[in-house]
Amino acid sequence: MKISRKTISAAVFLLVCIAALILIIRYENNSRPRLLNGEQTASLLEAAEYPSEAAKTAVQSAASLIGRVHYFWGGKSFMTGEDPEWGVEKTVTSPGHSTSGTVRPFGLDCSGLVTWAYIQAGVSLDEIGNGTWNQWFNSEPIEKSELRPGDLGFSREYPGSSGNHVGIFIGFYKGRPVFIHCSPTYDNVAATTGDGVFNYYRRPLTGGASD
Repeated sequence: MKISRKTISAAVFLLVCIAALILIIRYENNSRPRLLNGEQTASLLEAAEYPSEAAKTAVQSAASLIGRVHYFWGGKSFMTGEDPEWGVEKTVTSPGHSTSGTVRPFGLDCSGLVTWAYIQAGVSLDEIGNGTWNQWFNSEPIEKSELRPGDLGFSREYPGSSGNHVGIFIGFYKGRPVFIHCSPTYDNVAATTGDGVFNYYRRPLTGGASD
C-alpha cells in the first residue's frame, strides 16, 4: 500500500505535537512543589549532615510539627516547647490576608515556624529574627549548591518585596531541595520540594554556622 506524503507529514506533525506535550507535562511537574510523605521526610532527616547542633535541633523541632500545626496568618510563638494555644479557635487579627477576620485553629505562619524552631535550639529571637524581613537580614546569601540543613529558603528578596514566604531546608530529594514550612496551601506544617516556591537561599548568621 502506497502512503502519500501528506499522510506521512500529518503523522510526523502528530508525533512532534505529542513529544512537545510530554515535555510540557514533565516541565510543569518538575516546576511544582512535591509534598513528601512521612517515610520520605524521615529518610532525609536520618541522612542529614547537620552543620551545628543548633541547626539539628531547629530542623528536628520543625519536623515534629509536620501535619500537626495549622497555618495561621500572623501566628507566632516564642515559647520553649509546644504552644498549648495551637489548635484553639481564634480570630485572625493580622490584616492583609484572605483569612483576616475569620475564626480558625491557631497555629503559625511561615516565619513563625522558623522563629519557634530556632528558639527550641537556644537561638534568641533577636538572633533569628521575627518575621521574614528580619530573618532575611539576619542571614547571608548562599548558592543552591551550598544548602545545608537548617538554612532558609525565601520566595522573594528584600528590599523590594512587600510579602514573602520562608522555609527551613532539610536536604535534597532526587536532586530537588526540600523545605519544611508552614504553608497556606496545605494549611499546615509540611515538607515539600522548593520548586516554584523558594528562589533565594540564605544561612542564619547565628545557629546555622558550624560549631
